[in-house]
Amino acid sequence: PIDFLQSIFIVELIHPSRRFWISSPWISDIELIDNRARQFATLCPDWPAAHIRLSRFLETLLERGGNLVIIVNDAPHNDEFVTRMQPLERIYDSQVRIIRSPRLHEKGIVGDRFSLTGSMNLTYNGVYVNQEHLVYTCDRSRVAERRITFENRWGVER
Repeated sequence: PIDFLQSIFIVELIHPSRRFWISSPWISDIELIDNRARQFATLCPDWPAAHIRLSRFLETLLERGGNLVIIVNDAPHNDEFVTRMQPLERIYDSQVRIIRSPRLHEKGIVGDRFSLTGSMNLTYNGVYVNQEHLVYTCDRSRVAERRITFENRWGVER
């Protein structure tokens, strides 16, 4: 699924959603975008010729005015990623919110124009190793329903 995820995230940089949601009980700063051939140099000239990690993508999204909500569980595994995101929380205070929920199990990525749900966590094993089930939709009503569910569940205003 990495090529598919890369496509979703690159499109999000081109046309950011009003709010970009990531719900992943376990999350890691995975290599998300393959920029080794500098194929995204026009879009992100400051990115190195290397794999771009999730945190760097999120920083770029925030630099471009994106708004972000990340929901993870309280597992110690997530501490490293949350710690890595704390400087971005301070810099982009009104644009980023990280929520830790002890019983989170729901997984998904939701933007204005798409919803991706399924069994995949944003971890190395979830993206590169495990055989995960994913459902992607661009159906406006389903995307809106998913976004409203997140907004209501996590107390984030529209």
